[in-house]
Amino acid sequence: MGKKLLQKAGAIGLPSPPVRPVGVAVSASQGKSPGQGVAPRPDLARAKTAPGTMLGFMTAQSAAIQEADELRARLDEFGGALPARRLDPASVVPSAWANRHEQAYADVAFAELKAEISSAGGNVQAIKVRPIVAEAGARHQGVGRSNPPAAPSATSASTPAAARYEIVFGHRRHRACLELGLPVLAVVESLSEQDLFVQMERENRSRKDLSAWEQGMMYARALEQGLYPSNRQLALAVGRDLGDLGKALSLARLPKAVVDAFASPLDLQFRWAKPLSEAQQKDPELLLARAEALRQANQGLAARQVLQALLDPAPAAGVGPSNPPAEPLRIQHQGKTLASMTTDAQGRTVVTIDVALNPAQRRSLQHLLQDLLA
Repeated sequence: MGKKLLQKAGAIGLPSPPVRPVGVAVSASQGKSPGQGVAPRPDLARAKTAPGTMLGFMTAQSAAIQEADELRARLDEFGGALPARRLDPASVVPSAWANRHEQAYADVAFAELKAEISSAGGNVQAIKVRPIVAEAGARHQGVGRSNPPAAPSATSASTPAAARYEIVFGHRRHRACLELGLPVLAVVESLSEQDLFVQMERENRSRKDLSAWEQGMMYARALEQGLYPSNRQLALAVGRDLGDLGKALSLARLPKAVVDAFASPLDLQFRWAKPLSEAQQKDPELLLARAEALRQANQGLAARQVLQALLDPAPAAGVGPSNPPAEPLRIQHQGKTLASMTTDAQGRTVVTIDVALNPAQRRSLQHLLQDLLA
């Protein structure tokens, strides 16, 4: 019986002992005095009995199992995480729900972002994309009754043949990498239409750099394309106050002529939604006439001045293509006109003084206007 056990034990193959690095001595003189032997390592000593051989094998197996458990525990720390990869920006296009107006890529903030990405050799903060499905491309086109979407051009036509992914969020980072010719760092995840919409909306809102009008256009697109059946359902999905969502929609649904009266639709603010909507409901023709007069004047007014000219009925009552400004008021002395006062297309009062004023007269005029207007 013992002889058979020895034969079976001899047939068991064990891993070869590790090779010692070159230059490591194994003589008795290393760390020992002459004549003193070096004790063999227990893990390298060959067992002389079957039970000893089996014990050595089980010890090696236990070490391997322990190492596997440690690696598995380290892997669990990354559970649910998606790896980021570098993609060719030409293979990535905006989705049908893209919410950036082209002017968002022409401001100072985008120029600074582009310079930062250029200096870093790419975007440090990854964007998120999803693989394009077969029917992606021209699924959703056109937003609003009179305002087509002003998203990047990739959403206004069929998906390019080279496109493999569409953006969930990170449109500006992608555009910067595309213009710089740099790979774009991206996380790839398969998402439904609603998941894509919600993640895009929440990510943009958390960074607070999406304008009120852009948000309204995004919400309007989702409702008109049937992504959500009602304002309430949409507000619940994105975690937005129903009143704020309604204001954004009101701005997006303003007539195009009213939006065009501003230097940029990005200038529109949430708090302007109510007065502009009320003016449109009260007299839409008058509001459109004022907007057209402002557009034709094109005097580079600030957004607040445009709003005032659209809403204030007093100065604008006599202004417009069919209502020319009233005759100027003249200030005369001994038959000679010294000054005149008129109203321009924006309803502003313009005073023209035809004589030179000395410093004392200018100060007197300043005080007079201060008392009159303050």
